[in-house]
Amino acid sequence: MENRMSTHTHHSIPPVIPPANCFTVLVIDDMAPNRMLLGKFLKSAGYAVFEATNGIEALELLREQAILPDLIITDVEMPVMDGITMIEQIRYLDSSVAAVPIITASGNADDEMRSRAIQAGSSVFMSKPFDLKALQKEIARLLTARRRSSQRIGGETLLQQQNRLDSKARLEVEN
Repeated sequence: MENRMSTHTHHSIPPVIPPANCFTVLVIDDMAPNRMLLGKFLKSAGYAVFEATNGIEALELLREQAILPDLIITDVEMPVMDGITMIEQIRYLDSSVAAVPIITASGNADDEMRSRAIQAGSSVFMSKPFDLKALQKEIARLLTARRRSSQRIGGETLLQQQNRLDSKARLEVEN
């Protein structure tokens, strides 16, 4: 009898569609090693990971509704379209993706960049290289908040209100 089973373990075969109980993360960075390391970290924690190399590529994925991530992690300094411009455009999309939490990161962060990212609609700003424990904590906090009710109050979901208040509080703390 011929063996038709793959020689690969089931863990090495990437899923085409993430399981229903799996959170999805869109990682946007122009540097392949950064995407690879962050992707490996996220996959080992059980997240399904999608990638884009710049803001335009990410917006195309989001606008075409090819994916609806639970979380976005983006670099700031990228060719074609930077992370801050992309965040501004995501927040103006007329779909549920506008409320997705966004972690923004840069290896060349300064106070002005942090402020611009938060004002654009970033949920959290972090410096690179990532402190993986801090990143894990922020991801858990944001995804927990994401599960909150999507009931609308005054034109905003509770999550959108919380993200706006969190962003405003972070700006006040930083200044």
